[in-house]
Amino acid sequence: MLGKYENIAIKGIVSVVPEQIEENDAYVELLGEKRVRKQTRMTGVERRHINKWEQMTSDFCITASKKLLDKLQWKPEEIKVLVLVTQNPSLEMPSTAFIVQKYLGIPDDCMVFDVNLGCSGFVSGVHIVSSLLQSYDIGGKGILLAGDIKRNIYKKKADCEDEYADQMLFGSAGTATAIEVVSEADALWFDEKTDGNRYEVISQRIHEGSVMDGEAVFQFAINDVTKYVVEFQKKISKYEKKEIDYYLFHQAQRFMLQNVAMICGIEDDKMLYSLEEYGNTSSASIPLTICANRDAIKSRPKNCMMCCGFGIGLTCAMMQLTVSDDIVLEIVESDETYPY
Repeated sequence: MLGKYENIAIKGIVSVVPEQIEENDAYVELLGEKRVRKQTRMTGVERRHINKWEQMTSDFCITASKKLLDKLQWKPEEIKVLVLVTQNPSLEMPSTAFIVQKYLGIPDDCMVFDVNLGCSGFVSGVHIVSSLLQSYDIGGKGILLAGDIKRNIYKKKADCEDEYADQMLFGSAGTATAIEVVSEADALWFDEKTDGNRYEVISQRIHEGSVMDGEAVFQFAINDVTKYVVEFQKKISKYEKKEIDYYLFHQAQRFMLQNVAMICGIEDDKMLYSLEEYGNTSSASIPLTICANRDAIKSRPKNCMMCCGFGIGLTCAMMQLTVSDDIVLEIVESDETYPY
């Protein structure tokens, strides 16, 4: 499913995380120091920003969107597409994106909806918004929101210790990405893979807790994702030769990503991480990682980046794009809430 756009530009990214930080050391009393240290070494996660009970996905996405519009000086009436990717909506219905539309003051001349995706959601979301913006002339603007809050994910046949250990992995965040139709831009390449036959690997039935088969997820990353990434880059290389400056993968956990990088032949200094401070933030992890590494990205006028989100579905969404050093890159800590 290789595709590309040559009239789409990423104009800015803002990420918002909760002020509350949870250190892994908080689990020593529950799990013992040895297991906590082992978990930290394997995942690379030392702490996470955790939402308070009253904070919802919409709160972080609204704050991110407001700051993004202010930075870019975009007017609410200019926004023609507003898409929110999340698996933790603030409402069962309607779409949580409608709440964001309300607080941003975006008028009714706008397409607004949610997308139920997790780890691959940011890349798929950029693809969706870019596709919808093809209906508009140069200057057509869209905002992609990607956010999730911490939730309980349990391994199949897990004991309480496994459940506590999983909680040391996940953090909360909301992000807003500005996307605009331009007259000409560096190619934005996409490829997406989906295997619904393995939907139960990470799943949650209605009114039940989530389940995750960790070993199956690891094997998917090592065997399938690596194959998809190599094939994707080979397809693109038939049309253009570009040196990749940075690789941004969904921040599943460090041991997994290190193995993926090794199999794909990716140099260590080209892999960007945000795991240590923010953990696994599901759909928000790639834009959050971009913001967390803003100093590196701003060190050159343009950066060619390869992004890959993979996980629940099972899905793998890949994107190669070039971003300029003047795009807005910011991480904000906020506990602001917006009633609905």
